[in-house]
Amino acid sequence: MTTTKTLSIEPARWQVGDEGELYAPLYDAVYANLSGVWGRAQSVFVEGCELPSRWQRDRCIRLLETGFGLGINFLTTWASIKASDSIARLQYVAIEKHPFTAQDLRSALQASVATAPASITPVLEGLIEQLIAQWPPLIPGFHSLPLDDQTTLTLVFGDVDSVLPSIHGRFDAFYLDGFAPDRNPAMWSLQTMQHLARLAADSAIASSGCGEDSVKRTLQSVGFEVSKRECFGEKPESLSVKCTEKFLDSATRVESVVVIGAGIAGASIARQLATRGISVTLIERDQPASGASGNPVAVVRPEPGGATNVIAEFSAAGVGWLQRWLTTHGKSVPHDFCGAVRLLRDQRRHDKLAAYAQTVPDEWLHEVSVSEATMLCGQSVATEGFFLPRAGWVDPTAFIATLIDHPLIKLKSGTEVKQLSPNATEGWCVELANHEKIFSRYVALATAFADLSSSVDGVDSARGQLSVVTERVDKPLRAIVCRDGYVTPAINGVHTIGATIQIDDDAKPRSEDDLENFHRLQRLLPDFVSDANELRSGRVSWRATTQDRLPLVGKIAEGLYASIGHGSRGVTCAPWCAEFLVTQMLDEPLPIGSEWIERLHPLRFSK
Repeated sequence: MTTTKTLSIEPARWQVGDEGELYAPLYDAVYANLSGVWGRAQSVFVEGCELPSRWQRDRCIRLLETGFGLGINFLTTWASIKASDSIARLQYVAIEKHPFTAQDLRSALQASVATAPASITPVLEGLIEQLIAQWPPLIPGFHSLPLDDQTTLTLVFGDVDSVLPSIHGRFDAFYLDGFAPDRNPAMWSLQTMQHLARLAADSAIASSGCGEDSVKRTLQSVGFEVSKRECFGEKPESLSVKCTEKFLDSATRVESVVVIGAGIAGASIARQLATRGISVTLIERDQPASGASGNPVAVVRPEPGGATNVIAEFSAAGVGWLQRWLTTHGKSVPHDFCGAVRLLRDQRRHDKLAAYAQTVPDEWLHEVSVSEATMLCGQSVATEGFFLPRAGWVDPTAFIATLIDHPLIKLKSGTEVKQLSPNATEGWCVELANHEKIFSRYVALATAFADLSSSVDGVDSARGQLSVVTERVDKPLRAIVCRDGYVTPAINGVHTIGATIQIDDDAKPRSEDDLENFHRLQRLLPDFVSDANELRSGRVSWRATTQDRLPLVGKIAEGLYASIGHGSRGVTCAPWCAEFLVTQMLDEPLPIGSEWIERLHPLRFSK
């Protein structure tokens, strides 16, 4: 179905000006003068914030940019840390009201990179392609890009004055970059500068290419110390800004962590910690991927529901992170983001999704007729619906094996934890069934259920059974089809259909469950399988569920964290939840708004 959309995010546009500059029609201003844009980024921002010395001194540099634009400041910073041979991490958060589409961003950067210094041009070309490969769809909110093991870029699409209040963390450096105050007053307002002061870490430094006196006075009024410095480019002066406040909550130094549970949640936590140079002891009662994480295939898809729907925002964050992480690290993980056709139960749901689809790009969600849906998936569908191009499937067992394949992760499988208790001198005591004791200041629970912490409530158990049918060679299925269940394309010779939901503890597959899954399949693809006897029983496992369909992720007590209760979205969202948890543990900027600390708090049902 082709309709004219009114997107909630208006994409940026660029054109070449009369003197060869990159011009921004939305603001009637210049993005960049090609002759000196890369040198300006290095001089004004990288050197202005004293980053070359920080690369060698600090373990993690937390940086906030108020206007991402073409990404030239970010790319220059990324190139700088890679050229420094530093092992420091870069956590870069950037706000942008009008982001480019991936195609326009690539063409604009290709036009500008020709003027970059020859010494960094080959590096920049590779970094630009890495950035474009992970560029998110233009939907409002937070988008975290795990570009490599050293650098994470979190893009926040929205107005600076509306998104700054939700940014959580302390920052060591600020890039104050944007169009001039007469073109973009919100960027330089008193309210914006007050938020930056709130987010400033001890000894934070900011730099800006805008040297107007009004900007200087506003910064001084919120407590910053401001001076002017010489810099490269057509504007020979920039502002150097230093925080005069002193804070005690600088980045937490963590050397080692015990993670209990080697399913998707625990493996993801272990990997995010190890990526930061932190040693991990990963304890698993059986073998990795023994619980629900061990299913033969996991369907991963966003749950569309509108801009204010928390499940939609949560699942979008999870799918985006997973897809980008696999782009970089997933060569050995069988997966395919083949898309999903989402069929609907009723008109009310259709109307709600149709309204939402009008505000987002087609690459995220668009409505399809019966014939269009049939063409996309290759088989006749039951009804019209919506197509989710970013959905797909992953092999969970291979994924978990890749996550824990890191020299800083020590796996102790076949090891049951008998008791977890606080210890006055060592933080926490992890007592194993063989009476061995492991002491650690930091412990993360990832056991699906809250069986090691009496203070955590609200996690229930739901049985689920999958069914499979042999690949239909004469009926190729190209995409996932879903509604109140799903059917996958053929993977290793079988289509997977699922899954039932029951409250019981029967571990044996049941024929009546296969019949239920057959009826589920009929509601999706009525002509795909005609005989229920063609379905065979698949795996039985138990989901850890919660009342609000959100997991329990965050801090339970000093040094004790949890990522449990992931339900049917474990593979979709637990990897992103690991990043969310680890950023809290290390006082790094969150990959989402601060309101999510309470939304996912592990004690929210215990209060």
